[in-house]
Amino acid sequence: GGQSWLSHATLATGLWSPDQRTYGAALVSGRQSLFHIAQQNGFETVAVMPAITLDWPEADFMGFDRVLAADDLGYGGLPFNWVTMPDQFTLSAFEERVYKSRQARPFFVQIALISSHAPWTPVPTLVPWADIGDGQIFDEVAQSGDPPEVVWRDRDRVRDQFRQAVDYSLRAMGSFIARHAEAPPLFIVLGDHQPALFVSEDKGFDVPIHIIGPPDLVARFADWGWQEGLIPASDAPVLRMDAFRNRFLETFSSVSP
Repeated sequence: GGQSWLSHATLATGLWSPDQRTYGAALVSGRQSLFHIAQQNGFETVAVMPAITLDWPEADFMGFDRVLAADDLGYGGLPFNWVTMPDQFTLSAFEERVYKSRQARPFFVQIALISSHAPWTPVPTLVPWADIGDGQIFDEVAQSGDPPEVVWRDRDRVRDQFRQAVDYSLRAMGSFIARHAEAPPLFIVLGDHQPALFVSEDKGFDVPIHIIGPPDLVARFADWGWQEGLIPASDAPVLRMDAFRNRFLETFSSVSP
């Protein structure tokens, strides 16, 4: 719980990494991640990581051409406690610093959205995309509401704050995708882990995944068993994170150039 990098590595490498020891072994094993394979097939690979505030040497083993950490994204606003910047700014920075600069090569990008990370207070609000600038527009909200030490005295309130934070994150992503609806990329929106048990009230470890994009690309996932809408049925199929890499490669690989 809370060790997001284990989920990220498991998804990208197809190797089950439940702890730090196996995570380190996976990185140095020479295993090709989805990003290595994308590199070898002409994609520019980028990691947009607003939570990275220190050196991240592990990135050298993951297959990224570029890593944009917190200091590289140009955020001039106030943090939301642990959350360095709201998701809408992260997406705006990706759009300005990566997406608009694309050349002939296509992109294969990992974007970490962290507004749904604890302590879930304060919860950002959406602003007009054209007004985002360096992010100081978010300062008023960043200074609003009760601090974590007040919110976390009440477990019911913590659960509600988590709900609001996830709602915000999905709204920010939905608004961003709508901005690119005329020529949409393929988006895979993935929850990397559940919150603490008293928040999730779910003893399992399942997380949602959404596939959004051009109909022809989304159609390739037809035999995965996906369902329409945001909320899966109780009998929806469950795929382990370490199975995603190979299944994705089988779905999108081609003998054509």
